[in-house]
Amino acid sequence: MKAIDDNGSLYTETDIAEDTLINAFDYMMESHHEDAFFCFCEGLLDENESLDEVKRILRSAKEKLFGVNGSKMNDEYNRDMFEFFPTETKPSDCVVIAGEGATSTLHRDPFTWTGTSLCLEGTKLWRFIAPPGALIAKKSRDASGVTFIDNAVKSYRLPSVAWDENSYLSSGWQSDMSLFSIRHDDIPSAEAFARLEEENPKQTMALKHIIAMSTEKLMPSPQFCSNLATNDEPTIFAVVQKPGDLLIIPAYWWHQTYALEPSVAIASQRGGTQRDAKRVITHIFETLGLDINADDLPLVLKEVLDESYKGSAREITKALFKVLSSI
Repeated sequence: MKAIDDNGSLYTETDIAEDTLINAFDYMMESHHEDAFFCFCEGLLDENESLDEVKRILRSAKEKLFGVNGSKMNDEYNRDMFEFFPTETKPSDCVVIAGEGATSTLHRDPFTWTGTSLCLEGTKLWRFIAPPGALIAKKSRDASGVTFIDNAVKSYRLPSVAWDENSYLSSGWQSDMSLFSIRHDDIPSAEAFARLEEENPKQTMALKHIIAMSTEKLMPSPQFCSNLATNDEPTIFAVVQKPGDLLIIPAYWWHQTYALEPSVAIASQRGGTQRDAKRVITHIFETLGLDINADDLPLVLKEVLDESYKGSAREITKALFKVLSSI
């Protein structure tokens, strides 16, 4: 909920509550920018056997983006290592239900994984903050660009997957700032967008792109702009996601969504053998305070870290949890 503090400044109040899925859909239809509803249903797909076919289709579509088609070669070389995590530590897909005007938090993902989002219904706007240097050759990148954004948005850590009672395998990054803090009055309501869609779909989509790109129509938090006013400003991307669009979310990129109309999506993640394994393992070791340069580190993990590994995701996960089980 949007509110004004004693100094006349705009801020957001957030209430968190558990409710039924049916009620979540009801709230979604009542949502608006000043009092928006956002529902995060983690594990919902895992708890329903009737949705197994949905999960299979989703996984197949996602894996094809990364060159995995179910062949033995790909299974050995580029599978998602999260598939082989123990059940109690395995990240799960999440059903995201957003009412008109609802935003996610501004965040970057735990495990430094590669994220995906499949939009099933409605239109969502995305804004990404790419760290300075993110678009240049990999070997020339400077990791300080990630830290610069973390500091600029005044990030803090949120533990995610527990390892035991006292420690976590992962911890994400979150900010209390928003890339969609103030909505201009001339932005059509969800109901108005529905009427425009019937009359002229192309014009409607063009308007949504204009809104996504405009920091006047959807204004970020004032402190966000001042904190990033440097000579090495990051690149900010805006995306309009419509039903059927499967979006890839790069590791290290801060991101936030805004619902112009009620929407339903499935958020997922991937730890590919070649693309992500080094990053994910490094993140887990840093989160647990383990020495990633230890002499007794399994050869499999050493090869992953020096980027010479050519084996399977299953063997990486086996070696990783052998180390973790010994602490």
